[in-house]
Amino acid sequence: MAACRQRSCWSQLPRDLLSCIAQHLDSRLHVLRFRAVCSSWRSSVPLPPKSPSFPKQLGSRGNYPTRKGIPSFLISRMNVYRICRPGFEAASDQKFWFIKVEETKEPNKFKVLSPFSRHPIKSMPPSFPKELNLLSFCVEETVSAFSIRQRREDPDTDVDDHNPLIRKITFASDFISSRSAVVISRGNLWRVTSDGNGNPWNKFNSNIKFRDIANFDGKFVTVDLYGIISERDENTFSLEEVRSTLDQTASECERYFVESCGHLYLVVRDLYICSDQVYYYPKIDGFIKETGDDPVPVKFRVYKRIPCSGDEQNEYDWVEVTDLSDQVFFVSTDCSFSFSTQDSKGCHGNCIIYVDEITDVEHLENKERYEEDDDNNELWHLKNGRVGLFNLADQSSGSLALFPEYLAMFWPPPTWLMGDQASSSS
Repeated sequence: MAACRQRSCWSQLPRDLLSCIAQHLDSRLHVLRFRAVCSSWRSSVPLPPKSPSFPKQLGSRGNYPTRKGIPSFLISRMNVYRICRPGFEAASDQKFWFIKVEETKEPNKFKVLSPFSRHPIKSMPPSFPKELNLLSFCVEETVSAFSIRQRREDPDTDVDDHNPLIRKITFASDFISSRSAVVISRGNLWRVTSDGNGNPWNKFNSNIKFRDIANFDGKFVTVDLYGIISERDENTFSLEEVRSTLDQTASECERYFVESCGHLYLVVRDLYICSDQVYYYPKIDGFIKETGDDPVPVKFRVYKRIPCSGDEQNEYDWVEVTDLSDQVFFVSTDCSFSFSTQDSKGCHGNCIIYVDEITDVEHLENKERYEEDDDNNELWHLKNGRVGLFNLADQSSGSLALFPEYLAMFWPPPTWLMGDQASSSS
C-alpha cells in the first residue's frame, strides 16, 4: 500500500513526455480528450488547429451575379463516430454503436443522421439524450464526409434536403489555402473553388460517368462507371495516372472507395451478373431494376491499392483480395468506411455491409414517392430491407435484419447510451 501511495500522479507526468504522447494522437478529437484529463495535460499540449469551418456556402453552377432565385449550396461536414460503452477496458464482449452526425450553423450543435442515408432522424427514441458527454465514453472518429444541400431562396430559412444530383464532394487536404474541392454531380466531375472569383464550377470530361472519389496520399483518386481509375494531383489537378478497368468484363457497376488500416480499397458491386435485370439510367445517375419480383443477385469484389514492383508504367497496382481479416466494410453513396470486429462478440470480419440503392422502375415511371412513415423516411432503407450484408468468404448475402449482432451496431440506439452518464453536458 505504501508503494501505491508513493506512485506519481498522472497529472505530474513531465511536460516533454506529454508532448511526445500527444504527437502520436491521430485525430483532433483524441487531442481534445487528452487535454480534458486535467489542467496539467491541458497546459502541456496546445489546442489542435481547427479544420475548415463548416457549414460553408457555395455558389451555384453558372455565373449569375444579377439573377434572383438561382440556388446556392450549403456544404456541411458529416462525421461517423464509434462510441464504446462505459467500462470498455474490462469488457470481454465490447459493445459499440455508430452514430452519424452533421454539423449545423450553431457551434457544438449537430443533427443526428440516419446511418444509411443523409436524412436527419427526426423521431429519435424519447430516452435518447439531448447532450452527450464524450468523456463518459470511448469515442473514435471513423470517417469524415460531406453533404451538400440546396439553400432556399430566403437565406434566413433552413436548407432543403440533400441535393440528389450531388453524389460526392471531397476537399483538398490544403483546403484552407487552395479553397478547392472536387464534386461528382450527375456522373460528371467538377472542380469547385470558393475564392469568390468568377464561376466556381469547372467541369472535366463530360463523356465519363464517375461513381466515386477519394482524397488519398495527396491525390484525388476517381473511378468511373466501367472501373477505370484515375489519380490527379490535389493541388494542380493534373492527371498523373490512369489504371484500366480491373474487371474481366468492363461493365456498368456500382463502385466505392474505402480506406482501411492505411490502405485504399475499391469495392465493386458486380451488376454484370444481373445485367438482364439491372441497367444504368443516366437521367438519375443510378441503376434501375426492371419490373418483376425476382430478387437481384448480390456479388461484391474488393481490390487493394499497392505499390508496383519493378519498372511498371503505373506507380500503383490494384489487386483483388478475398480476405479482409477482422475488418468489415460499410459502403453507400453517402459515405464508406471500415471497422474492426476484433472485440465484438458474435460478429466476424471479412464481410460488406451495403445500402442497396437500385431504384425500382415502377416508382420511376409513376413518379411515386415511397410511402412516408412515422419518421419521415429517414430509415426507409432499413425498414424495407435495402440494407444488406455480404460475406466475402462464402459469397452469401442477406438483409441486415437477419444479422442482429451487426444491426445493433447501427440501430436502434443502445440502452447503455441512455444512462445518466450520457445526459451531462457535452
